[in-house]
Amino acid sequence: MSQSPQYDFSTPQRQSTVAILLVVFKTLRVLFRQIALPFLFFFFMGKKSSDFGTYFVIFISGISLVSMIYSIINHFRSYYYISHDELIVHSGILGKKKLSIPLERIQSINFEQNLIHRLFRVKKLKLDTAGTGEKEMELAAIDSDKAEALRSLLIHRSHTIPVAVAYSAKHDDLIFQLGFVDLIRAGFVENHLKSGGLIFVFLWWMYANLQEVGINAEDYIEDVQRPSFSITLYALGIGFFLLLSLVISMVRTIFKYYNLHLKRSGNGFVIQLGLFNTQTISALDHKIQTVSWSDNLLKKILKIHDLRLKQASNKEVESKESITVPGCSINHIEEVCAYVFPGWVKDDFRFSSVSKAYLWRSYYFSVLLVLLIIAISWFFESYASIYAAIVLLCFLILMSYLGYKKLGYSINDKWIYLKGGAFGDKNVVSAIYKTQSIKISQNPFQKKKNLVNLTLYNASGSESIPFIDQKTAYEMANSIIFKVETDKRSWM
Repeated sequence: MSQSPQYDFSTPQRQSTVAILLVVFKTLRVLFRQIALPFLFFFFMGKKSSDFGTYFVIFISGISLVSMIYSIINHFRSYYYISHDELIVHSGILGKKKLSIPLERIQSINFEQNLIHRLFRVKKLKLDTAGTGEKEMELAAIDSDKAEALRSLLIHRSHTIPVAVAYSAKHDDLIFQLGFVDLIRAGFVENHLKSGGLIFVFLWWMYANLQEVGINAEDYIEDVQRPSFSITLYALGIGFFLLLSLVISMVRTIFKYYNLHLKRSGNGFVIQLGLFNTQTISALDHKIQTVSWSDNLLKKILKIHDLRLKQASNKEVESKESITVPGCSINHIEEVCAYVFPGWVKDDFRFSSVSKAYLWRSYYFSVLLVLLIIAISWFFESYASIYAAIVLLCFLILMSYLGYKKLGYSINDKWIYLKGGAFGDKNVVSAIYKTQSIKISQNPFQKKKNLVNLTLYNASGSESIPFIDQKTAYEMANSIIFKVETDKRSWM
């Protein structure tokens, strides 16, 4: 058995020289995305001067050269090391910049690899810190073994661990993985609105630019409007649109979540995923603020859920602090919750409902909206829209009723468990001692009935319990505050 490499991170360390190539590649990618493609479009459409091609080549070459020179200089002026329980990073060309990150403030330590990273056996190391307004810190390219060693040191940091450590891979217990069939199924039940929106924008762009290439779209529209063609073509168009949306959703799911593995490692989790751009994301138990899982109607039929782990966040990097694992069964979710919340048992909770006034408010706004649509439709003599508005009202009433029936909360000595949803389900669990603040609010409609909204804040965001009795809300708030103040554990 070969000996693991040893690294002394108390001495300054440079990134791999591959970082230079990565910066140049990133610069060119951004350039082509923002500038080059529009230039190429006009070039091929004939809107150019005779010297456009030459100027374009010179422009790209100049940017590439400047980027390369900057990257080389910055690479040799940048280094990192660990000193006095801090990760220190020096960088800068014209002016030196020093970034000091206390080890105990590190929220998560993640890896990312694109094709270039994998070709040269390097990894991008991304560090997120909690409770600050700073953006995440990145080391663009570190040799794979050194990156693993640094991550191991940072995760298992303590005053008893020396800075010079030998990295040895530990056995990770597999909790959940997505096979190819699971990916197809997860892609099939995803929300296709985003994919449909992209298709719609693309088709609209094509329609708006058809005349630029000598095609008169109005002539084709007149043909489609003929009774002999319209119904068939509309049906085929809608079918093609839905099929294309489904295919795009599946492809996006496969690319993003390919070879997903959720593993238990030490006192946390490690998630690996990605086809072309692979990621390794870590989440320590005590850093996780909430665990939530949700589904929609199709996912409910297949008995799969989207698991979400939320860590401490800030305004700059909030979206990057949530870890989503699609296609999980309820058994996998309960296993994760048992690790994050020791002693947590799903069936031990007894849920309370919110006031029925919440349901009647939803009915009120639904009827008001539909009456407005009917009035506008009547004014413009669009009688088909009136029938559609009545159908919409039935849908909104059904959704409001289901949302009210599923909305519930349960708070015991240790945990806060909230439930919601309409056609699907949403569950959120958090530890009481991680609650940072509580807000009780009341609108005029609630004041008449002595009802309030109770909002609980932790380091990852907030969750609200609407339309509960005012006395009950204050009792719960006082109880939670007492438990937080008497619990000496850190929220992170």
